[in-house]
Amino acid sequence: MERKRVAGRFVRQGLDGVSGAQTAESKASAAGGPRPNSCRTFTRAKVAEALPEIVDRFVEEAKKGSIAHAKMLTNLGGLDKGEMPERKKRRGKSAVGKLLESLSRQPEK
Repeated sequence: MERKRVAGRFVRQGLDGVSGAQTAESKASAAGGPRPNSCRTFTRAKVAEALPEIVDRFVEEAKKGSIAHAKMLTNLGGLDKGEMPERKKRRGKSAVGKLLESLSRQPEK
């Protein structure tokens, strides 16, 4: 049995001579959407494409007097820093940092 290459990979051929491999285009069309491990990337890309239109609609609704849309625009644009949560550090203090902090709190004798 002869091995066949499709898109740079060796694929098996069935008994009828048709390879079992699918091209990237046929994989995407057969599945109907992104694979589960790339859903976030797919969603972010789609939102990034539509973001100018989304912001335009939000601005139109805010101009009409919609408080919810205006509030969303201020949050999205970073104008309302009071409501944004502070960034948390991922790690706690090291042993040396804790020791220095405890020494700085103790009164000198």
